[in-house]
Amino acid sequence: MASRILLATTTLAEHWHPTLDMDNGHYPLGLGYLQSVAEQAGHRVECLFLVREAVATCTDKVLDAVECLAADVLGLSVITDNRVSAFRVIEAAHERFPGLRIVLGGIHVSTMYEQIVGRYPFVVAVLGEGEITLVDLLDAFETGRDLSEVQGIAFFRDGQVVKTAERPLIEDLDSLPLPRHDIFYSPARQQGQLLTSRGCPFTCSFCALDSTSRRKVRTRSPTKVVDEIEKILSDHPQTTTIYVVDDQFFVDNKRVIAICDEIVRRGIKCHFICQGRVRPLSRELVLALERAGFIGVSLGLESGSAAVLERCKKKISLEDVERAVHLFADSPISIEVLLIIGLPGENLTSIIETTDFCRKLQKIKYHSYDSKVQDLFIYPGTEIYEIAKASGAIDDDFWLGDGVCPRFHVELGPSEFISFREILLTRLSPSRLFTPGGFVAQREMVPLILKYAYTSQSNFEGRHCIMELQYRVLNTLMEQGRLLLAKPIPEQVSFMTARRQFGSESAIFLDNDKLPSPLPISFLVWWTYQHQIAPLAHLISDAVSTYLEEVYAKGADGIAELRELYAEVPGPRLRY
Repeated sequence: MASRILLATTTLAEHWHPTLDMDNGHYPLGLGYLQSVAEQAGHRVECLFLVREAVATCTDKVLDAVECLAADVLGLSVITDNRVSAFRVIEAAHERFPGLRIVLGGIHVSTMYEQIVGRYPFVVAVLGEGEITLVDLLDAFETGRDLSEVQGIAFFRDGQVVKTAERPLIEDLDSLPLPRHDIFYSPARQQGQLLTSRGCPFTCSFCALDSTSRRKVRTRSPTKVVDEIEKILSDHPQTTTIYVVDDQFFVDNKRVIAICDEIVRRGIKCHFICQGRVRPLSRELVLALERAGFIGVSLGLESGSAAVLERCKKKISLEDVERAVHLFADSPISIEVLLIIGLPGENLTSIIETTDFCRKLQKIKYHSYDSKVQDLFIYPGTEIYEIAKASGAIDDDFWLGDGVCPRFHVELGPSEFISFREILLTRLSPSRLFTPGGFVAQREMVPLILKYAYTSQSNFEGRHCIMELQYRVLNTLMEQGRLLLAKPIPEQVSFMTARRQFGSESAIFLDNDKLPSPLPISFLVWWTYQHQIAPLAHLISDAVSTYLEEVYAKGADGIAELRELYAEVPGPRLRY
């Protein structure tokens, strides 16, 4: 007998809505796996992805879908930041459909199952990985088998919460069917995602993953991973980029290299982005990523203070981070370095240490700091949460209320989070070049910022404005007669260019390039940075710096001039 199942992820806390990209942002791949596994077992499944709806709208859509499907089971994915909307859906669904089986999963359920099941005694909580557990649970529902025989769940019976035997982790990830990506795709979506492994062997103080992964990494075979890539591209040919969302992608460099080699062997043309730790990381891995088409890598630093890193149990050193950035220094792969404000031990000294260290990293390979600078929030299942509880700042009852996830205010107050963020961004964010304080703090970085705008593959905040600034400054200088081309460029001028062939340590790529005539300023600037023409790069940098110095010398009038100048520039807005 087959069940009819509605799976849903409910709306996130409202303050996250402006950050969500429904077309190309991340989607809950776990639901895609659950749907595939349940369908393989013969069940009928539908899925709702409602992370940006108003809570009332989200609730109505779930209830309508339950009725339309005549669902036997409602499965909700619950993380800490959507728990409030999930609670409203649970309450409304039980009231309207009292016979409906409600199953909850997700990391918040795995860590706080006792209070959730205690509050909603009619639900069943799935703990940890849900694929095999869900199918087993559905079988128990259909056959009447006692729920105590189902491993990896919690439920309410005889006035108490019952937790069954722990279900072993899924060792053979290749045994799972490929997840359903299509349920999250729209015609506008161009970015997919996939998991090549599960788990992480580390226990950083701010991360709750240990509660589900048990410090164990399990991997999929390179063949299966690339099979999934090909299916994504076949089913959704508009896909240009695939994001690898592994918890620890670089834990086994040889396996990642094998995946990259398989991508190359099959002739797959797609861009990839991933995240990973700075150790282990080898030059061979970087070259393999280049060959496979990776364009971006996010590296977790969290803090540039050695003392703070040690306290949060990151298990890396500043030297590890510096070495990792050096490995990407001449690579076309853009890097992001992730930071967290407010970890235990954070103070003004550690923030200055972080800005100094990150500036050092920017000089090795320039990268932007904007949205990737995060405040430290408290999540259950983390050491940070236990510290906060011990201090009296929070207790378990908080998670039954409607409050949003709080910042870690045990050591820092709200004003310090704000001021520390301002220090970091003023000194490190290229968008702050358009503020007097940011320009003064980053004056020496102007040449690197201008080049980064033209050579980076990431669309960072302020990029369009930086590019437009260079065009306008050079055009103004030429109009004023302060910049002259000594001779007009003849037609069809060609020249030899050379660079390291990406993906190879020693091969040199030679090519002929041609300059258009007449020469547009936009092409002149692009050509300057692409081919590292030092005299022109110095001229552009000096001209832009002089212009900004003159603008800021005007005070409020200068700021108004910048606002007016870039009012119609496309892309992310400037901050003043």
